[in-house]
Amino acid sequence: MNRVLGIKDSGQPGPLIILLGAVHGNETTGVHAIINVFRSLEEWNLPFRGKIIGLVGNTKAYEMGERFLDYDLNRCWDEEFVHKLRTEHDPANEQAEDFELLELLGEIEKHDNGKYSTKVLVDLHATSSDNGNFIVIPDDEADNVIVKSLQLPIIIDLEKHLEGTLMEFLHKRGFVAFAFEGGLIGSDRALNLHTSGIWELLYAAEVLERQHDHEFSRYDQIIESFIHALPHKVSVLHRHRISGQDGFRMDPGYHNFQEVKKGEHLAVNNEGGIFAACDGLIFMPLYQKQGDDGFFIVKEIEGRI
Repeated sequence: MNRVLGIKDSGQPGPLIILLGAVHGNETTGVHAIINVFRSLEEWNLPFRGKIIGLVGNTKAYEMGERFLDYDLNRCWDEEFVHKLRTEHDPANEQAEDFELLELLGEIEKHDNGKYSTKVLVDLHATSSDNGNFIVIPDDEADNVIVKSLQLPIIIDLEKHLEGTLMEFLHKRGFVAFAFEGGLIGSDRALNLHTSGIWELLYAAEVLERQHDHEFSRYDQIIESFIHALPHKVSVLHRHRISGQDGFRMDPGYHNFQEVKKGEHLAVNNEGGIFAACDGLIFMPLYQKQGDDGFFIVKEIEGRI
């Protein structure tokens, strides 16, 4: 499939906004949301500032409906690895994500030419458990007006526990880069939240003047039904890392930000039961076959939204 979902260049000064879907190929709602937004931008011919780009992260995995094929495209953005891949790339021994990384980075760099007032990378994701509505961003960007406009829980230090994320890689290159988790993989609510959330952040970045006469501009109405009980800002206490061979199986019924107690039985693997290491809130419990993280435990550091 075509990696570029759309490009809108106003020719006027303003921000560079890169909307990225399906870095994990089975998380499809971000791609559909980007398509929705670009279709509406064309249909309504809305005036805007700067440049808006829509991209698919892992095209091959997206086509196969898999999180990844050879390795996780959101755990490989290490400067040394990227440099080695660029300088010593051997097409004869290429893994699927080698191609995806090189082409995706080339597409981003093509537009990162230093002429934009702000550079924003919105990495659209979904989770395998319910209530997966949150923002992941480095702590020094947590108060950014674009991020705060989405009114979702903010995870401030997850990048310290997840090596090689694209978000962190581009943050070091001057982007306001964050992951926007829309909810349960494949759900209508995740699609609606991603679609309306893109409109909201385009307004917050002052790319668009706020419109009140179209369905996707009513972001407040979409999120008000479920954010009232969510924490505003959380920090990571514990990560349970897994491998593909340890037979990890999460106990059924857990959802993001559900309270757990130290010693609570959470999952099993080939060696037996897995128990909560501390009191806190369960975060990103794994209910899919691929992934390196069984679950996290987080703590609330600021009050309710």
